[in-house]
Amino acid sequence: MIHSTLHTEGASVLIWEITESEGELVRMLSNFAAYEQEFKQLKSNKRKFEFLAARIALNKLAGCEILLVYSPEGKPLCVDNNLKISISHSGGLIAVMIHSTNEVGVDIEVPTDRFLKLYQRFLSDTEQKLLFDANDLRKVQLAWSAKEALYKIIGNEAVNFDKQLEVLDFILDDEGSFNGVHTVTGKEYMLYYISNRAFNLVYCIDN
Repeated sequence: MIHSTLHTEGASVLIWEITESEGELVRMLSNFAAYEQEFKQLKSNKRKFEFLAARIALNKLAGCEILLVYSPEGKPLCVDNNLKISISHSGGLIAVMIHSTNEVGVDIEVPTDRFLKLYQRFLSDTEQKLLFDANDLRKVQLAWSAKEALYKIIGNEAVNFDKQLEVLDFILDDEGSFNGVHTVTGKEYMLYYISNRAFNLVYCIDN
């Protein structure tokens, strides 16, 4: 079930709550034959559902059949198409983002209290003081998603989240934007977010 589709600055983001059966998803993927051998190698049902939903969403956003492959570094690529894409999944949710020319990054996370134990691993001391609140973890969760989205754009020069990426403080709302910095280069990025009971979503366009 498609939750919503966003269009902004030449990019499109599709958010999908996967409620369909495997058979329904297979039928929805019009170019399933191109993926059939790869699909047969998948073991877990969760991975199968994510595999199918991501490709259905990509076709829907692009308005045509797209063949999705992955680079050796794990970056999603479109065969015979210059579309820039990013994919994220959490729980039964999936988010797919495309742009015709610019690199993009998206991350979706189901709200969880696991960040009570994890936040020190990806936030610097300064970020912890600004963003951490034990009674409301939304800023911390959005910071995680922001760094995931930026990593998908920047790559290996942003692999150390606590040192190579910085999220600046922001006023929390149901949706909005904040800034992130790639500390290696000093480049600043605008990140957009949606935060609700069902999910936290952050996406970024490399301008």
